[in-house]
Amino acid sequence: MHPEREEEEPCSPSVQTASEKLELLPHSKSRAIVTKSPRVDGETDGDDDVKIPSTGIKNDADIDCKHSEASLSASDKGVRREEPKLSVKEPDAEEAEEDDRLPDGGWGWVVVFGASLILVLVDTMGQCFGIIFSTFLLHLETTTTMTAWIFNLFSFIWSMTGPPLGALINEFGWRPLTFVGSFLLTIATITSAFVSAAWVLFFTYSLLAGIGCGIISNISYMIVPHYFKKRRGLANGIIMAWDCGGQLIGPPLIGMLQDEYSFKGATLIVGGVILNSCIGAAVFHPVEWHKRPKTPKIHGTHNTAHLIKNPVEAIPRKKTPESIRTIMMRLVKSTVKDLGILKSLKAIIISIGVTVILNGYLNFLAFVPFAMQEAGYTLGEAAQCVSVSAICNMVTRVIVATLSDGKKFNFQISMMVGSMTISATMICFTLTEDLTTIKVIMGIWGCGVGTFMSIFNLTMVHYMGLENFTSMLGASMLCLAFGYLTIGPFAGYVKDASQSYSSCIWVLSGIVSVAFISWMFMPAAVAYDLRREQRKNEERLEIEEKGNMLSSEAI
Repeated sequence: MHPEREEEEPCSPSVQTASEKLELLPHSKSRAIVTKSPRVDGETDGDDDVKIPSTGIKNDADIDCKHSEASLSASDKGVRREEPKLSVKEPDAEEAEEDDRLPDGGWGWVVVFGASLILVLVDTMGQCFGIIFSTFLLHLETTTTMTAWIFNLFSFIWSMTGPPLGALINEFGWRPLTFVGSFLLTIATITSAFVSAAWVLFFTYSLLAGIGCGIISNISYMIVPHYFKKRRGLANGIIMAWDCGGQLIGPPLIGMLQDEYSFKGATLIVGGVILNSCIGAAVFHPVEWHKRPKTPKIHGTHNTAHLIKNPVEAIPRKKTPESIRTIMMRLVKSTVKDLGILKSLKAIIISIGVTVILNGYLNFLAFVPFAMQEAGYTLGEAAQCVSVSAICNMVTRVIVATLSDGKKFNFQISMMVGSMTISATMICFTLTEDLTTIKVIMGIWGCGVGTFMSIFNLTMVHYMGLENFTSMLGASMLCLAFGYLTIGPFAGYVKDASQSYSSCIWVLSGIVSVAFISWMFMPAAVAYDLRREQRKNEERLEIEEKGNMLSSEAI
């Protein structure tokens, strides 16, 4: 027994002030810590996150003397002292409470409708590239390489809108950005009707339409998961089903319009139809407007007056105008920070899969009308094949996305099955000349595409978390963008060099198969990232513990 403890005095305010200086920590691991208690050999410090102040504080009437005595007696016995804990929520509990406040329906279904409408209209201009421009470009005798560059530059710019989009949403909001993208896409479509040379499409289609499509489609993918928790898979399945609605409705509609009004008239009408994406933009409210009200809870008997904000401070203050340079610097910093997610092996595998599959299947879809017309089929027959693939694509998206809500659903197996189906059917397409067989192959191909597209964004949420979703999507779009600068143009060059669409499609099929191989290593990547995170946490705790020991010795 320590000699200084032989004659214990009852606790008093003066004793508390002089020898037991207390600190209430503001963060999630807040505790009342006795910082001037006797130390014995082998005793460890308190909470790792404790920062010992250099000056004392006034009495806290809510901390009982018994707590101090319990701490001292525990110290005398050479054991870790029990510290009275304030009932403060852990970060995981706070995140769970925020998830419980999500609408999970209500206005969320209106947002699903708006996102579905936008994705249908986007695909009318995006995935129907071959249907819209094939007759025009073949009439101009445009090379396949130049055709591939027009489409892939459009896809590159589309993808490049992804990395800065999270920062732009934080800065300006969902709705204003979607309105801007809708107007840009409409202008791009209308101006494309008046082009007289293929190179002009680099500006009207590749640049303007690429920016417009990228903004409104990526926002439509991003906003829906923020409105749902339990029904996230179902909501995602609905928007993903209508994501190929343009591929289903567009080909017969555009073919009919071109037969009736020629290329220019049909494209002008399509531009007017695309303007309806503003209707979808109008319902993209901030999710905070529709969250369930937060129920205030008081934990324990401790004084929480210091947690209550001053009503005067709650009054919103007028923001001072910021310069464009300040806003741009903040956007750049936020974008660079988001790209840091690629330090994770899981994120790298997801990005590789998204890059090769989207590059492979979108370029294949763009080449199908050209390849079939070169083989002697009509544009109408090519449009039928594309529509068949879209029907199978849509049905598969609904089924797979709905199944993804189940606890036993395996994202890895689904991604591997989808990528292998896409790769195999692309090869089969080049080995047959019968129109009925081609339609069957395109239907199976659509099922593979639907399997991938129905869960590619849910895969990001599943492996990286909802809080990292926008960062993960932005990083994937950046990788995808550079894939468009290499994979598509290379496939076009192969066709021009070999004078065969079959060799070009075989190259695209091999590239898609890379996704299957990379997803085989996802379990190992998950384990590696977990070990890496544990090491980082241990190092952080060790550093904080050393700092606490030095602070205690100094006091």
